Amino acid sequence: MVEILDSTLREGEQTPGVTFNVEEKLTIANLLDEFGVNIIEAGHPKVSEDIFRGVKEISNQGYKAEVLAHCRAIKEDIDAARSCDADWVGIFFCVSNRRLEQHFRSNLEQAIDIVTSSIEYAKDQGLKVRYTPEDTVRTEYNSLIKVSKAAVEAGADRISIADTVGAMTPIRMYDFVKKMKSDLKVKLNVHCHNDLGLATANSLAAYEAGATLIDVSVNGIGERAGITPLSELCIVLHCLYSIRNNWKLELLPKLSQKVSEVSGIYISPNTPIVGENAFLHNAGLHVAAVLNDPKHYEVFPAELVGRKRNFVLDKMAGIQTVKQKLHQIGVSISNENVTKVINYAKSKEKGIVSDYEIITLLNNNEIPGPEFQ
Repeated sequence: MVEILDSTLREGEQTPGVTFNVEEKLTIANLLDEFGVNIIEAGHPKVSEDIFRGVKEISNQGYKAEVLAHCRAIKEDIDAARSCDADWVGIFFCVSNRRLEQHFRSNLEQAIDIVTSSIEYAKDQGLKVRYTPEDTVRTEYNSLIKVSKAAVEAGADRISIADTVGAMTPIRMYDFVKKMKSDLKVKLNVHCHNDLGLATANSLAAYEAGATLIDVSVNGIGERAGITPLSELCIVLHCLYSIRNNWKLELLPKLSQKVSEVSGIYISPNTPIVGENAFLHNAGLHVAAVLNDPKHYEVFPAELVGRKRNFVLDKMAGIQTVKQKLHQIGVSISNENVTKVINYAKSKEKGIVSDYEIITLLNNNEIPGPEFQ
């Protein structure tokens, strides 16, 4: 079994230019809970008053999902999380040599004291604790294990492995998680950034190595290039790993569209699963095969995520594409009509052939230029 933590409302709001108001956060959180994520990371309540209100509102909705608040390793942040009624705190503190020297001006022993004191304080407040040694995968391993063991002894329920700059490859991630799993007796989580486009692959490698929870966000939004997208991860786990978590996969397009709408981050047409082109077939050979059996060119059916496959008509089209298009718009599939449309499609240098163009062509009218269509 694998758990999902969705960080759209925390990591996602760190996307440059993206902010959500409380009402928008509740709408997203409602959908996430209905979808079936295990934990909603609702935000860092100490950052601003509106984030505090958002975390508190979400924490008191009675969701099936638990709610996690993001915290620095300081009492004020933990107090804010407790005041918000969150179930979890996600405490983060980097212990790499470079960060300790350049940023915190402290040594490892001092850092361990800060981490363990904050964890003990959070546990005393009745909170569950996830500790993230930020930039985990680039931290000196001996230091990482030392602070992680101290964190567990202090009461941390989980350790989160953060690939903070997306610097890992799947094989390296697998080996790293496997090694940590052998050295620690605690549940391991993983948080992968997508700077090199490897977030989903690295998350899956971590899962294969023993990570029990994976961080995601809707549409993969987050700092810089974002993190592992919810839709990619859940569909891969469902289709390729046969994971059955009672997720409502048909909600993925709705979630994606809502987050795109309120974030202002456009969904590229070629985005897997939720993009406009994900089930849009084009080349004649492909269309003919899909009409015979969609499995020829679909790794999973469009219906799984509440979508429908469709076909576009352009110069790449074959006879079956034309016939299907004529059927869709309710036009006679005569040899004459098929010939007219396919000849027109082949002669059109750019763009798809619209339904308007087909009807105009078959009515023997002149098709106006694109500026009039």
